[in-house]
Formats: sequence, structure tokens, C-alpha cells
Amino acid sequence: MPIFSMIKWRIRPHVLALSSVAAVVVSACGGGSDGPSDVDPGGASPSTSIHALAGDWVQVGCVSTGRQSFKKFLRARITGQAALDYHEGVLTFGGTECRGASVLAGPSRLGTVTVEQSRSNDELVAHWGVFRTVTGTRSGAIWTLRPGNLLCLLGDEIPTIQPSLSAVSASLATVPRDNCFSR
Repeated sequence: MPIFSMIKWRIRPHVLALSSVAAVVVSACGGGSDGPSDVDPGGASPSTSIHALAGDWVQVGCVSTGRQSFKKFLRARITGQAALDYHEGVLTFGGTECRGASVLAGPSRLGTVTVEQSRSNDELVAHWGVFRTVTGTRSGAIWTLRPGNLLCLLGDEIPTIQPSLSAVSASLATVPRDNCFSR
């Protein structure tokens, strides 16, 4: 039995669950409004630069099956002023608790995210954009950074149905921390 059919990923509405086999599940909600969308010039709000998304990320949650455990691995590479290549792989651990040495399968390029706008407040940085898979499928995507350097991915529509930081924050409230990524 292939390993991906044995893993039961927990998918909830509002979460863009991207697997290393390039399956995309998108559902979202909207609402809310925000004040100014610019970054505080005094530095109180986090930077909205997409460069904060670049690098390697590991899923917070651990999936165990049999005598092994797994975590998704995400790599974001900046390819332009407002674009990044999105790669994903899987880390496999010998035990059931995602500890110790691991083996990385991949990462494989899933597509490109083109960021169309970015906003922040003291608790959240959101990057709205379009995710284009390697097969040409397009969907809305919101990449968010939360306190503690936590990267969470949300699904969206084109045009967005989550146009404000408060709408994104409400969607993030439904996303288990284990579905997000950290460095």
C-alpha cells in the first residue's frame, strides 16, 4: 500500500492542504474589515516582504503509521519581486514521534505563488496571491506568518473572499497549529 494512502491528513475548511502528490483542497470563508493596510513605519508591525517566506519549513504536526512517522517539508524560493516557487516533500522518521534522524523524500516543485498584495498587523502577516500548479491549475492562496515564525497556508478564491486581515485571522482560528510549518 502506498504510504500516502495510509496517512490520514486532517483537512478542515479554510485550509489549503497541499500534499507532495500535488492534491489541492480549497475552501474558504470571508468577512470582516481592517484599518490601514500599510506597515507601521515605526516598526511595530512585522515586515510584509515575501523574503520572510523564503527557505525551508517543517510541518509542526506529526503523522504516525506503523513504526514510522512523517512530517511535510516545504521549501519556498524567491524567483521574482513578487513570486516564489513552492516545493514540498516528506520527512520520514524511524520512530513514531517524529524525533531523531529523518530521510527527506523530495522536495518536488508543486508550482509558483505570485503575491498580489501583503498586509500586516501586530499579530499577522498575510500574503494574498495566486498559486499556479506545475500542471497549470490556478487557485487563490494566502500565505500567512504568525507569531513564533509559524507559516500557515490558506485557500482562497479568485478574486479573494478573504480581503481583510480580520477575515484571514478568522480563517486561521480554524486551522490547527499542527497543520502549519515552522523553521
